[in-house]
Amino acid sequence: MKKRILVVFTTLILALSLVACGGKKDNTYGGYDTEAYDTIAKLYMNYALSLDESEYEQATEYFMANGLGQYSDAVKEAGLPKFLSTSFVGFDDLLNSYKDIKDVKVGDFVDFGKVEVEKSGKTITATMITDFTVRDLKTTFVYKANDVDAGPTAVDIEPVYTLGETMQKAALNTVMGILIVFCMLIVMSGVIKCFEIIPKLEKKAKEKKEEPQAVAAPAATPVATSAKNETDDLQLVAVIAAAIAASTGASTDSFVVRSIKKRF
Repeated sequence: MKKRILVVFTTLILALSLVACGGKKDNTYGGYDTEAYDTIAKLYMNYALSLDESEYEQATEYFMANGLGQYSDAVKEAGLPKFLSTSFVGFDDLLNSYKDIKDVKVGDFVDFGKVEVEKSGKTITATMITDFTVRDLKTTFVYKANDVDAGPTAVDIEPVYTLGETMQKAALNTVMGILIVFCMLIVMSGVIKCFEIIPKLEKKAKEKKEEPQAVAAPAATPVATSAKNETDDLQLVAVIAAAIAASTGASTDSFVVRSIKKRF
């Protein structure tokens, strides 16, 4: 790893020399020109691409603790932010992002693109596209506009997708959204239907519980009917006895009516 770092350091010195010889531009982004942000982005990506995954932890500790160290004079002469002399702020974020997209096939490294710098309110964003043979990578650095010397507050790497891939993802997201809406509508319809069915089931269950009482009630009717028939028969016997006594001149106590037969 030390040999690769030495090569990168040498490349950096040459880059810084070119920047210094090229003259200064107007400081329009937190006190530093576009070339400064360009150098920082290429420096970070150079180190990230030169490391194996097994070296990430060791490299992070080194760069976060030392920065360029002995090259601090070159950093000052080139007009770069001060943090590079002591610490590669956000380098751990860069390596973590790069590690997360390791499964994405990017192919071989081709070249670094030009950095684009934008300022929005109190935030400065520097974006660089790194060209690869299969898929490019987009690196984004975020700084505080009033304190660029403190280093980037966030560093992120993400794959660059073509317009067709982006449209395909958008279409897939749209379809998924529609399917989710329809599923929710079906669930809601089922719930509403349950509110209609549940009262009916409760009503049937209640009717089943009340059925034995309704059936038992008519059983008392024959008793009442039997008592009524018995009263009618007694009255009929009294009438017949009175008729016999009147026709024979005998007293009703002298005979007993034991049965009555009806003939039609």
